[in-house]
Amino acid sequence: MDQEFLSLLQDPNNRETLSYSNSGRREFLRSQNDDYYEIQDGIVRFLKGESLTGNNRRYQRLYDRLAPVYDLSTGIYARFKEGNVEDRLMQYLGELDIRDGQKVIEVSVGTGRNLLCLNPQARYYGVDISLAMLRRCRRVMKKRGRIVGLVQAEAERLPIKDNAFDVVFSAGGFNFFNDRAKAMKEMIRIAKSGTKLLISDETEKIRARFDKTFVVGKFYGEQEAIKNLAAFVPEACRDIEYKEVCDGELYALTFWKE
Repeated sequence: MDQEFLSLLQDPNNRETLSYSNSGRREFLRSQNDDYYEIQDGIVRFLKGESLTGNNRRYQRLYDRLAPVYDLSTGIYARFKEGNVEDRLMQYLGELDIRDGQKVIEVSVGTGRNLLCLNPQARYYGVDISLAMLRRCRRVMKKRGRIVGLVQAEAERLPIKDNAFDVVFSAGGFNFFNDRAKAMKEMIRIAKSGTKLLISDETEKIRARFDKTFVVGKFYGEQEAIKNLAAFVPEACRDIEYKEVCDGELYALTFWKE
């Protein structure tokens, strides 16, 4: 395992430093309290058994099933709407200014599709609750010759040290977190001072449409209305901007950590 990647991690329960162990057959991280976190296929797993609840459990199961066809289905939709997948993605990813060598993390990284649109000279990391999506992300990145540090964990309890990243963003999945305000605070915590953060996902317009669609609504519907997320941004942050993109289907919330 990449030592720089491991040096960014900590126990999500008590923020203790973790040590790396390799028995020859198994790789894992161990806390001072002897909690063990397995490393499988290069992915550090901080979720154990039935530890997830609520939306996080519901959508972990959903995206584990969707992983094999996720990029294909969303790509078809993007081409239908915009004619070009990258053009659609860049309507919100264009808010990021990523320089060579910077450490960048996406919370709810999924298959890593967003990362392929960004500066290839930066160092990338991703967090997701779906192991199937993370495994697909790893395969996709390997084919493209990209190295990405991947972690299975909840956005509300990121196993990452304070002030670790130059760029922090979440583009897809944020609406479905158990506790969006807590997840936002965690993203701010792991960002360095002076970092610009981006959060993007579907607007209320799309959520309401899902509720009315039987097949899609079965999985995505019955969620609380998507409120103005700018209200969740702590006062300590500055230059808060909320706008809608992709014909009002997605929002892009940006702000800076002081």
